[in-house]
Amino acid sequence: MEFFFNNDERKELFNFIQLKGGLLIPDVFFKSEEYVPIVDYEEFSRFQRTETTHFFLIADEFVIEPLKVSRNRFVEEPKYAINQRKGGPYIDLSFYRGHANDAKIPYMGSVIDIYSKFIHVGNHEEFKAPDKLRGYFKDIVKYIKSKCVVVEKGGKKYWISTEVLKEIDI
Repeated sequence: MEFFFNNDERKELFNFIQLKGGLLIPDVFFKSEEYVPIVDYEEFSRFQRTETTHFFLIADEFVIEPLKVSRNRFVEEPKYAINQRKGGPYIDLSFYRGHANDAKIPYMGSVIDIYSKFIHVGNHEEFKAPDKLRGYFKDIVKYIKSKCVVVEKGGKKYWISTEVLKEIDI
């Protein structure tokens, strides 16, 4: 789901996720096989502005196993990164910094999504996204939609917050 929030609303979403027991992990290189969750909004904002737009959302409510972290074999210095779809499960969140010149919605977008299947770390077998993950995801989507209005443009529907609609002309 793509949605459009301003920075204040992104902060409110971050706080909502924390209240639900969620942790955001930046999609960056780590110095060891240990990933480090973000502790507060200031840290999240810094990561989002300068290092990455993509984050993994985990919570005790739905996580079955730790996310898989592997050494990147393409860099000389040891660096580690989270493997997509391995372990967890998790929710994907992206908070973009800007927009393309020809964007239908001339504002920084955000995306929330989940995979339908993940891969166990130990035995490499696939498993379906559990009901608890889907329920948690639906709660966040419900929160996002509560702040938004559906705008149709070019035959596609966009979830745009009422605050963003005050800032842009579409």
